[in-house]
Amino acid sequence: MYVEEISLSASVDALEADRPSEEKTTLATLEQANWMRRCQAEFTLFNDHSLSVDMQGILQKPRNYTIDIGILDPQPRRALKICWVCFLSFFVLCGAAWFFAFISLAQKAALMSMILGACAGISLVLAIYRSHDRVVFYSQSGRVPLVVLFNRLPNRATLGSFSDALVQQIKCAKNRYLGRIEALNAELKVHRQLMEDGVISNKRYGIVKQRILSQHGDRSR
Repeated sequence: MYVEEISLSASVDALEADRPSEEKTTLATLEQANWMRRCQAEFTLFNDHSLSVDMQGILQKPRNYTIDIGILDPQPRRALKICWVCFLSFFVLCGAAWFFAFISLAQKAALMSMILGACAGISLVLAIYRSHDRVVFYSQSGRVPLVVLFNRLPNRATLGSFSDALVQQIKCAKNRYLGRIEALNAELKVHRQLMEDGVISNKRYGIVKQRILSQHGDRSR
């Protein structure tokens, strides 16, 4: 804990105090809505190297936080997940429904076909719901997904424009830090604040803290 407190109170605060204040203005915004997951998100990028994230949804806990983008990895990753089990179930159930509808001579074949068809529809909905295609910005050293964008929403051009602006500002924000140690200190401080605000769990913060402090120690030797 002693090493952590040293990192949290390191020279980053002094660096912030020395910077001239400037009027906070909006550089770029992105609004996304996912009708299947019944959620929406709004991202606002400011000229003071901060990003505001506001996520609301029926099936998820609301998340509203602001981060220093200087702690982000400027290279986003695409997170593509396809629920193959549900898609396979859909095709199997469709085949079974077709069999009972047109081939089977058993009694109540029509009823079985309708039931199997309904199950196939449910499987398809689950397959779409459990599958996702996202663009994720992770924290540089902690590797926490702090900015998660739905790919191609509201369209490819709008998402691409916002992502390019964000990447450019991340690179500019990193130039504020005098060295690797200052960057690690800033990242640890941001993750600590996210933990206190309930954005990340205590367990996740513990893992992140060990990752950052281990790199802090390696660089200090």
